[in-house]
Amino acid sequence: MSSPETLTAGRGVLGVIGHPVSHSMSPRIHNAAFQAQGLDLVYVTFDVPIDRLSAAMAGIRALGIRGVNVTLPHKQAVLPHLDGVSRLADRVGAVNTIVNDDGRLVGHNTDVLGFQKALRSLLPEGAGGRRCLVVGAGGAARAVVAALVEDGAEQVWVSNRTHERAVQLCAVASAWGRTLCEAVTLGRVREVIAAAEVLVNATSLGLAGPVKELALPVDTVHSGHVVVDLVYSDSATPLVREAQMRGASTADGMEMLVMQAVESYGLWTGLKPPVDVMLESVRRGEG
Repeated sequence: MSSPETLTAGRGVLGVIGHPVSHSMSPRIHNAAFQAQGLDLVYVTFDVPIDRLSAAMAGIRALGIRGVNVTLPHKQAVLPHLDGVSRLADRVGAVNTIVNDDGRLVGHNTDVLGFQKALRSLLPEGAGGRRCLVVGAGGAARAVVAALVEDGAEQVWVSNRTHERAVQLCAVASAWGRTLCEAVTLGRVREVIAAAEVLVNATSLGLAGPVKELALPVDTVHSGHVVVDLVYSDSATPLVREAQMRGASTADGMEMLVMQAVESYGLWTGLKPPVDVMLESVRRGEG
């Protein structure tokens, strides 16, 4: 078999589309798993600006790429380019995994289960009965809200720079279960943090830049909070570092990334994913 990240004739290709994607750890995770299971597959990154998404989707069909993960900013924009979506992806209105079934592109959403598993690393019972704030209203935020509703959260507040998008998300989420969902303006975030137990950054703020650019006012975080930052990097994100300094329980997007990757891997290969190998690939990167 070829080396883990080499393209050769006849080798199956998978990957991730987004913009930017140079920071993605998905190739590390999936290529380690392919090698562990002796699969002649390779996972690569495809940097696709918004205005090239349609061409990229045509390329997936034309080149026979087996499937891709979908990350910012395409999780919702990709929907019109698909031939079908899973029930959960349809409900959330966002796709993070595409399976190419002989030219028929089917979208799935594995972020919901990925977030639930990541949250359970901090709260074994999940979000049941909890009050939660989600900052962001894009594809990742929709998956988080769906996961919180499915877990039976008592209350979910959604705040977004464009308030109308938060309003729209809560309007949709209200039909998903009994959880109360309320859109709040940025001016009310401090007030909501005081009442919330679980805080989730589902924006890309913090991917790069100083703490002052983060989505959450970190001076309001305390030891009673559980803080989940969907941003990930080789080291702790600025939000996670600041929350830890204030005694909060924290997780970044790394665990969610691995857990959603486990689900994607199963969809693409039909095999039981080597979870330990996938987790270890990330730990090696952190070291």
